[in-house]
Amino acid sequence: MLLASSASRFVHWILGAQVISVDQLALVESEQTGRRIESRVFPEGQSEQGHSSLLYYAPLLVLTLIIVGNLWQKTDPDLWGHIRFGQMMLSTRHIVSHDEFSYTAFNHSWRDHEYLTEIIMAAIYDAAGIVGLKVWKLACVAATIFFLIQGLAETGSGSLIQLTALGFAIEAMAQFTQFRPQVHSYLLFALTLALLAKDNYRSSGPLWLMVPVMWLWSNLHGGFIVGLIALVIYAGAVVAIALRDSRNLRHARKVTAVAAAAASATLLPNGLTTWHALLTTISAPATFTIFTEWQPLSNAIAEQWRFNHYGIIIYLFLIALWLGLLVSVGWRPYGADFPLILIAAVMALAALKSVRNVPFAAMASAIPVARHLELLLQSWRRKSPTRATVPAWAPYALALAALLLTNREIVSSQLETDMSYPASAADFMKQNRLHGNVLVYFCWGEYLIWHLTPDFKVFFDSRYDMVYPSHVTNDYLAFYWGSAGAENALTNYRTDFVLFPTTETVYDRMIKARGWKLIYCDREAALFARKDSPIAQVHPIPVTEKAPSLQYFP
Repeated sequence: MLLASSASRFVHWILGAQVISVDQLALVESEQTGRRIESRVFPEGQSEQGHSSLLYYAPLLVLTLIIVGNLWQKTDPDLWGHIRFGQMMLSTRHIVSHDEFSYTAFNHSWRDHEYLTEIIMAAIYDAAGIVGLKVWKLACVAATIFFLIQGLAETGSGSLIQLTALGFAIEAMAQFTQFRPQVHSYLLFALTLALLAKDNYRSSGPLWLMVPVMWLWSNLHGGFIVGLIALVIYAGAVVAIALRDSRNLRHARKVTAVAAAAASATLLPNGLTTWHALLTTISAPATFTIFTEWQPLSNAIAEQWRFNHYGIIIYLFLIALWLGLLVSVGWRPYGADFPLILIAAVMALAALKSVRNVPFAAMASAIPVARHLELLLQSWRRKSPTRATVPAWAPYALALAALLLTNREIVSSQLETDMSYPASAADFMKQNRLHGNVLVYFCWGEYLIWHLTPDFKVFFDSRYDMVYPSHVTNDYLAFYWGSAGAENALTNYRTDFVLFPTTETVYDRMIKARGWKLIYCDREAALFARKDSPIAQVHPIPVTEKAPSLQYFP
């Protein structure tokens, strides 16, 4: 009976959802359930619209959560490229349009949809070095959490519920907040959710800000598509509800106009170029072959379980958010937030499809989770809620101090690399004044661009979706996997050197390859040259070196 009743109410909610304010919620619940709902009691720090903020209740705890969200303090394989490309644009004073770093796509059209982020990163690095980069990332994480807190406050839920939802969301997305353009997408998605939450719960707020936000976002990172999808879903749901009820039509028209203007803003200033690059990325088979982060969430969990059991904890936080959303919405569906629930559902599907969408799914789920958990607790109490406040600040001050003491890299002037890079091999190439074209391991491409340009040009790097023709991508993948056509990368291009990790199967194949000779090797990297090249004659016996155990940017 309980299950049937919950299902019936859930269906009724979907069919009967409407955008109403928090002040109207008690009346709606009274009409739908036949129960008398007492007036709300708003504690200190909360407005009569039901707006309570963790910034008021627990500022030190919020600061601690910002530190937790910013714990990742290592490089990303693309960091070298982002800064180098930004420096190039700063020096030439124009956006890059053609490639000059590869030999397989030299002078090919370069559609850089992250150009503005690269300019920002380069300017910060040139002015303040690694410390500047760390402050930039910290600021982005802090702003993301700030806007998420604003969205949670609009739900009218108690501070402990908001804190729980916020903490789970931060834990789920912490490992994704790296030194990458994505941090701008997380920030602006949190801002989008805050604006939509305010518009949904109170039918107020500067929703028009989504127009300049989408313009800025589309020039910072390709993740703007996520924000635009959320806005379109919200507008569609609002319009559908307004048409069904023949009310709030003016509000629906406003939301629709904002969504249309925001979509148009993404075309400035590069027209369809940004969209072309984005659609190339999400439609290219290589995207889902090369990058683990583009693979399904189930694959990521299984891989993490094999590598380190504890690593799946971050995904468990996301799953807990989803379970909390399912239970609370199923039990207490009348939250007047159908558009936000729909956004959370779509973001959840996106995360299941591709693990890189986990942060968006976590943030989108946190707001409706807080809303419906509060409603669920109210129904259990069967009386006007007395919102519990966060305990005293002292324990959280100690937690903050502990985090700072045990994570000194946050304030360090050094930035440790996320993996081993061919530092010694690059030094060998410089010392022997080598130059030419190098077929390099994908994750090392932009490292070499930073350290060996202009003496060397690379076969392939992580700009594959912005620069390289599909046949180049396919030839690299065939060479890497040792599949049919693997020899094309060596025979169809003017490849002079091959540089790959010694742990990859490419190393074993190159040792046996005819016409190629190992000239340098260390624990991490192996450099091969053509047997008839001058350097192969100078070093008939491979040079061996000891690779550094720790490496730091740059």
